[in-house]
Amino acid sequence: MKRFSAVIFLAAMGLLIKPVLADDTSERALASKLIDLTGGKDNMKAAFDAVINNVIDNMQQHGMPQAGVDELKAAVDKWYGANIHFEDVRPKMVDAYLKDFTEADLKTILAFYESPVGQKAIKTMPDVLRTGAMAEQDYTKEKIPSLNAELTPILVKYRDQMEPSGAGAAPGPGPGGTDPNAGAPLPPAPGGN
Repeated sequence: MKRFSAVIFLAAMGLLIKPVLADDTSERALASKLIDLTGGKDNMKAAFDAVINNVIDNMQQHGMPQAGVDELKAAVDKWYGANIHFEDVRPKMVDAYLKDFTEADLKTILAFYESPVGQKAIKTMPDVLRTGAMAEQDYTKEKIPSLNAELTPILVKYRDQMEPSGAGAAPGPGPGGTDPNAGAPLPPAPGGN
């Protein structure tokens, strides 16, 4: 009788556990499909390339000849192909989706991205976001001189109490007594030159 009860108990547990695992597997499959549909693998490579290209562009601005740039890019591409495997990171990306989205959420998101307007969003949103970020950056850049005008009197007031140039020091005036970021003259320190 005990053996029969144990078998029934285990069978009942299997019925309870199986739907939970099935749901998790279903959610994982949906999240994985969403990652593929939105170009997860290509986006990962593009983000990596953007960082590397900034570094290489900086080297080129400091004298790296085009032949060196070409060699660096070829070496990085070869290294990336041999060492970076999207399938290694996919489970963590899936986990990120599952942290915030239910199975119903994922189905709704997938339905959108599979629609014509969703496909358009996938193709155009990177450019839209980049253009928007540049607009925000340009707008903020225009406002920096007025921020500097607000902050300069406070910085001048406490300049003598701040560390001399080095780690942790606030930027001082550039050549000719100007703020290197705004080009505006800094007023003299109180009671001094």
